[in-house]
Amino acid sequence: MNGVGIGETMTDFRALFEAAEQSLDVDALQSLAEGWAEVAELAPALSCTDVYTGLATQAHFQRRLHEVSTFGDESSRQNAVARILLPGPSQSRTHCWTLLARLGEAVKGQLRGTGAVAMYQDCAVHVLFPLSEGNLSRLAECKTAIEALEDGALSPARIKLYPLSSALAATASTPMTPYKSSDKHGMPGTGPKASRTT
Repeated sequence: MNGVGIGETMTDFRALFEAAEQSLDVDALQSLAEGWAEVAELAPALSCTDVYTGLATQAHFQRRLHEVSTFGDESSRQNAVARILLPGPSQSRTHCWTLLARLGEAVKGQLRGTGAVAMYQDCAVHVLFPLSEGNLSRLAECKTAIEALEDGALSPARIKLYPLSSALAATASTPMTPYKSSDKHGMPGTGPKASRTT
């Protein structure tokens, strides 16, 4: 029943009885509702925070990207996606968890109050944010703060910026298509004019 609402559960239950050509059993329906409610109360709360960095999970970031690219945001401002590309770890497959925790703290601290949503994936910080001169400045400060962590362990970093348009929602098969791990040079089909690297 995880992730299934009570309405969907009842619809499936009704369909089961109709398929069996049986009249609806009210006692069974009550037992189902009671069991569903008990499981729902005991289920852990859904988290949208990555345990390593404290930033958004990939699922939460994808959902926000989809919402903004499809419906816009409340302020109707133009939004953008930035990728702060970081050097990979030198002696292991991933950065150590203490560095990832400090990375998350630095990103949250620098972007607080900007309306941005950030996640870490594939040696890059992905940031969805309302596009403004002030937020671009904060993004540059975020890059500087990341590069200063642990004596430059994540330096040099580079920023790639992608203005978000309605075309992204219309053409992408999934919201994160431009950010597959195999994509190291920007969004597919965008060409060099679509992104700005600093």
